[in-house]
Amino acid sequence: MNSIHFPSGQRAVYQGLSKTVNQYFKDQSSAKTGNPALYRKALTIATLFISSFALIFILPQDYNWLAWIGHGLATALVGFNIMHDGAHESFSKSRKINRVAALTFNLIGSNRFYWAQKHNRNHHTFTNVDELDEDIDAFGLFRMSPRQKRFPFHRWQHIYAWFLYPLTSLFWFFALDYKAYFTQKIASREFSHKMSLADHIEFWFSKGLYISLYLLLPASVFGWENTLTGFFMMHAILGFLFAVVFQLAHVVDQAEFPAPQQGGDHDGEMADEWAVHQLRTTVDFATDNRFVTWALGGLNFQVEHHLFPRVSHIHYPKLHKILQPACADTAYPIRSYATVSSALKGHYQHLKNLGQA
Repeated sequence: MNSIHFPSGQRAVYQGLSKTVNQYFKDQSSAKTGNPALYRKALTIATLFISSFALIFILPQDYNWLAWIGHGLATALVGFNIMHDGAHESFSKSRKINRVAALTFNLIGSNRFYWAQKHNRNHHTFTNVDELDEDIDAFGLFRMSPRQKRFPFHRWQHIYAWFLYPLTSLFWFFALDYKAYFTQKIASREFSHKMSLADHIEFWFSKGLYISLYLLLPASVFGWENTLTGFFMMHAILGFLFAVVFQLAHVVDQAEFPAPQQGGDHDGEMADEWAVHQLRTTVDFATDNRFVTWALGGLNFQVEHHLFPRVSHIHYPKLHKILQPACADTAYPIRSYATVSSALKGHYQHLKNLGQA
């Protein structure tokens, strides 16, 4: 799996689109990273995150489940809007500020280093490629790619998926993180570089901090029954949002699932250049919905994000307008659903189609 690669020297589509985007920022005299609008947004979300956590302890015990739910929503906002840009070094021009933004992933339960390997290096490079993109690997529970083995129970995956999505963040934070840590692999691909001593310390310290803040501390105040009830409610909200938002961009009936060539001189080589691969495997949705764009940190503009991950999401709506005609000229137009509901239908239909015999 470490030998899978894209054709060398074939970057015509990416170079053309990059020229268009670079010209836009040059004309606007604007940086590709965050701007004051992003920082005001981040401050608002950070305030919601901190205040909702405080409310868990302030509200009467019989009602603090409301705060747990609110904190689940706020945590998702942190992940979509702050952590994600920071991890891609697009939040700020400052590397230190980007690192702090990326470290919020440790605070909300996972790990910055793991995310960089899973998301930046695997998912963004080999999108929708089996055994490399962990986002389409559900250990056989779902059949997301036509190249994955089908089991009889997949016939109902378009129904039971919605009941399992709330478990996503729990499984992610308490299983996948540790699996990656101890195997030093994401899916079937080894980490691009070894963890340093500081990375190991960061991993265990942040995991301990998370358990202390979200389980031990509230349990010492309210007891375990109340704490676990609230904790699972928080993760049900967080997990469902994480799962659905990322599925709508890639695991839908408009997306493709390319595989590397096998045998001959091009063994292990993908058929298209990287940019074309992204345009075939990634789909936008609800690009005219300003609330969705604000709440999801521009993750409804997944094509723009996959082509230019080091551009802050605050710029995606404008990039979308200039990339639409540019991509259409390449014969690989931007694929998109007009609304969230149509994207949900696309995901539902994809699961249903792949679940049939």
